[in-house]
Parts: sequence; C-alpha cells; structure tokens
Amino acid sequence: MAPPSDPHAAASASGSTAVNAPRLPHPRAEIFRAHRGTAPARDSLRFALVPGNPQSAEWRHPPITDDASTPWLCWSGSLAPQLFEPDPRNWMRAGQEAFNHWIERLAAECTAGSTGASANTVRCAVLPHHTQLLSDLSGQMRLWHQYGSVGIGSVLHPTALIAPSMLRDLEEHLLRAFTMLGPRCMLCILQDIEVVRHGSEIAELRPVPWGSGQMPHSLVERLLNEHVPPHIPLCIPLDPLPT
Repeated sequence: MAPPSDPHAAASASGSTAVNAPRLPHPRAEIFRAHRGTAPARDSLRFALVPGNPQSAEWRHPPITDDASTPWLCWSGSLAPQLFEPDPRNWMRAGQEAFNHWIERLAAECTAGSTGASANTVRCAVLPHHTQLLSDLSGQMRLWHQYGSVGIGSVLHPTALIAPSMLRDLEEHLLRAFTMLGPRCMLCILQDIEVVRHGSEIAELRPVPWGSGQMPHSLVERLLNEHVPPHIPLCIPLDPLPT
C-alpha cells in the first residue's frame, strides 16, 4: 500500500482515533486543565489509536514508513473472542507465543519501513491491559529492552494494569509502574477507576475520567512528577479509550 500524503490518512482509514498529548512539561495545573477538556496546545503530539484485536485476522494497522510521522497505538490483543474478556491462554505458552510472533513481525516492519529514520524513533506502541497478552510490567520492560531500538514504544497506562485482585496492594503496584516505566515510556495515560460490585464481590473496574474515581490521585500525581520526565507526553482521556 502506498503511503498517503497526509500522515493522518492511514490512521483514519484504519478506523483509529487521534489522541492528543501535550509536549510541554506537566505540572499538576496542566493535569487539571487537560481533565477539564481544555483544547490541546498547538504543539500537541497526535497519536493515532488503532482499535480492535491485533490477534484477529481482520486487524490492520497504518503503514510504517519514514513519511508516516504520526506514531500509533494499539492493544496487544487477546486469544479470547472479545478483546477485554479474560482468557487463561493469554498468560500461558499459547498466548506468549502468539504475542512474540506478532511483535516480531511488527518489529520487522518497523525496520524495513523506517530506514531513513534516526535511531529510537517511535513508530508505534503497544498498550497494556491486565486481561490481554501484554498484561504486566515485566512484559513491558522486555518490550522496551528488545524492541525499543526499532521504534516500538512502551506506554505507561497504570489503570489498565490493575485487576480487581490488585486493589489491596494498589499503591505498591502504582509505585512499581511509575518507577519502572516512567523514564522509559513514550506516552503516559491517566485514567481513573470505578469499582463495580455484585453484592459484596468486586465484579470489575470500569475506566472513568481522571479525578472522578477511586485512584489515589495525589500519589499518582506525585509519582508522575517524580518519575516521568517532562518531555514524555501526557494524555488524560475524557472518555474510555476506543477498543
């Protein structure tokens, strides 16, 4: 497929959504301006989010070329029929083999499609989720170590890594996430969580806009300022990310 003249066209054709993230430093005031829905700054960096399940035969992503300047994001995918449906195979050998085959193909495309780019230019990044193939920090660190040099970035998205069983040690999980990935991510995404109960049991954690849920906000903002360098873009979606 020939690359389009408009760098956003390939993403639009794939049904993706642009995510604006400010390039500027992000003190606490900037967090709340973004949460209130202030229009993005002129120098915002746009990330094309490609929805769907990358493990599906129908899934397509924008071409990776030197003139496709918009980096894009996608989920790691799932072997389950639904993208966010838990499936034990995702964390077993079958799931890890599926992820490894997919990420190696993607890395080969990055290498072939960006021959004129500078080293470590980010072309695409994989969003983590606790129900999917890329479900934990160790997997994200391996991604950064093995594929960061070919243009595949890591995303610090702490809410997506939190399963209901992790709420008891939430602060510890957040500390590890920011410490390990903060200096190494290509984008930080802040979303809140709403606990949904069925009787006395926690049924699910639903993503909600930052500041409206049950995350420890002051802790997260402190960890953001301590561990995420100012040049790392920050995105605070007002709606859940498309799936």
